[in-house]
Amino acid sequence: MGGSMIEIMMLMREESKRKAEIRRTEEEQRRRDDLASREASYLAEKAESEERSRHEKLEAEERARRDKEDARARTQELLLILGALSNND
Repeated sequence: MGGSMIEIMMLMREESKRKAEIRRTEEEQRRRDDLASREASYLAEKAESEERSRHEKLEAEERARRDKEDARARTQELLLILGALSNND
């Protein structure tokens, strides 16, 4: 009977070790998954930020182009007015 008690205790100890190893493996996998998730989130945010910056840059370039065209048109208009006033004198 004493021998079977020792066997049971050894089996329980082995089972406990096995469960602890499974827990460690699961925790390590969770840490790797969390790290991968954080990395993916970081990369997604970085890509979104870069896209937003690119879009804002394009909008600024478009505004600058329109402003330049408007200034050119106003200059042409002023030249026409000055020309008309010169001809009237």
